[in-house]
Amino acid sequence: MNTWHLAMIPLAAAWLPASFAAGPGNLREAVDLNPDPHILEIDLVAARTTVDLGGVSANAFTFNGAIPGPELRLRVGDEVIAHFTNRLPEPVSVHFHGIELDNANDGTTTTQDPVPTGGRFTYRFRVTRPGIFWYHPHAMMPTDQVFKGLYGVVVVEDPAEAALIGRGVLPARAHTLMLADTTVCKAPGKNDTATVPADPALPWSLTARGLGSFPGNSAFPTPKDLCETPRDGHGHPLAGALAAGDIPNVQPPGDCGGKLSCRVNEGQLVLGNGRIAPEIGVRAGEGLRLRLVNAAVSRYFRLWLADAQGRRTPLLRVGGEGGLLDRVRIEGGRQGSLDLQYDPGEILLANADRADVVFTVPDAKPGEVLTLWTGDYQHYGTTEYPYGYGGVPSAPVLKLRVTGRVPARERFRTAASAPLRLHPAVDAPVENLRVLPVSAHLLDPAKFVEPLPGTADETVLFTVVGLRESVDGIHGMALEGGGHHRDIPYLDSSRYARIGDLLELTVRNGTQQHHPLHLHGFSFQPVRLLDSTGKLVYEYDYNEFMDTIDIPATHQLVFRVRLHDRPVAATGAPGGAAGRWMLHCHIFNHAGIGMMAELVVLE
Repeated sequence: MNTWHLAMIPLAAAWLPASFAAGPGNLREAVDLNPDPHILEIDLVAARTTVDLGGVSANAFTFNGAIPGPELRLRVGDEVIAHFTNRLPEPVSVHFHGIELDNANDGTTTTQDPVPTGGRFTYRFRVTRPGIFWYHPHAMMPTDQVFKGLYGVVVVEDPAEAALIGRGVLPARAHTLMLADTTVCKAPGKNDTATVPADPALPWSLTARGLGSFPGNSAFPTPKDLCETPRDGHGHPLAGALAAGDIPNVQPPGDCGGKLSCRVNEGQLVLGNGRIAPEIGVRAGEGLRLRLVNAAVSRYFRLWLADAQGRRTPLLRVGGEGGLLDRVRIEGGRQGSLDLQYDPGEILLANADRADVVFTVPDAKPGEVLTLWTGDYQHYGTTEYPYGYGGVPSAPVLKLRVTGRVPARERFRTAASAPLRLHPAVDAPVENLRVLPVSAHLLDPAKFVEPLPGTADETVLFTVVGLRESVDGIHGMALEGGGHHRDIPYLDSSRYARIGDLLELTVRNGTQQHHPLHLHGFSFQPVRLLDSTGKLVYEYDYNEFMDTIDIPATHQLVFRVRLHDRPVAATGAPGGAAGRWMLHCHIFNHAGIGMMAELVVLE
């Protein structure tokens, strides 16, 4: 058995810091250590901990002793001071995903050296935009650390919420639900030879589309492969099998081109707030708001709500990565000429996506259970599921047990297109970058006084070279470091711009699979979706600030981004937007083997 990690860092089954208390939505909320109401000051500790996933004991990586880590609840303008301590046997940094902080606090290998075992680092930043955000490691290929449970959520309240809740436009009751998956090893010789063995008791989400009943996902690597012939953090073989309760590494090696070891499957267990199908009580007729986060390494979550007879209740999106929308949206079906491959009233979360959704609990008798399901989604391949991808049965992510009924006068009602930010009580529409003139273009690094590697091409190409994901045909693994962060070289895929620029950029997905684009440091607005030939597929007809967006196979996304400045946290001086900001696919293993570039912002 491989025991090096057990010897270095003891399991922390009983350890729980004082700054941790019970919070809403089955999560624990960080307790503020600072008396200033506009400062949230917390201790954040990464450690190896034995946790209960809901009947399965796992030796996980945790923030503050739990999966997920503490929920950070903030208002726009609040400051965060996070004192981070690393008790894991490997370097870690913390990236506060989607928050427009200053560059020195972005938590990547181009902005800081990873925090070594036993080390500390204090992150300090101010939140300037409402929305659902999250935090996770971003050092030395974070695939394995996230797969083992190292993630948490940040909720920044929208200033419009109180007025809308007071008028019954939004439900008063809200829960945060972090979705993820993982694989927990069994005793050697007892691990499954299929990632998701067929279970006739579970519905199959794609049967209605004529794809039949699958025998289960048995493609390499299976739990048996991962647990009994394990990998180290770089994807290379380790001696000996993992013990029962261990969570295996899943990141493939960087030189895996053409080999089966490039593969990463979904995790075997689907988790909601770190539990297998957690349960909450609800009342028929009440409105419920769910703040949803996809923290999985490679799994897409295609969500729908159904009762025991399979009757569905539509999920309506009211916001997400940039706070509330102007109007309620029903998603799914078609987007222009593109079939989204999920049905109206369902919600799709690609990796790192967040969605703020509401629904009315349907009429049901006390004791009945409603289930929020996730179903298989065809994000690999354009016609068939190749190489064993897909065929994963639906799995429950949340159960809602009906405990009673609200009075008829309190029944929650809303509908698609109902006004939110456009409601007369708010009248604060989302800013529309699409109507503003583009103020600048990317800089040509060859024309700098001291020329640098990079390009002024405003189309970023996601492609595959040697069966390894890349940007512009360049494997961006150098950006994941290995030495001092100031010594990491610029790449031929690096782009350059200046603080204050309003840019229009295109990301062309030249592959046969979906890729969720994530830009660090700045929120952007999607403008239009094009097919592989440049033909218009969809012109975005609503305004939303995002930091992560799914790009379908063989399509192109045009988006606008304003490179607004923010203060340097250490001094309060301007220039916090200057620096190196990563741009990558948020399927972690794709980024880890090369689908990573950067936007370098100059003063």
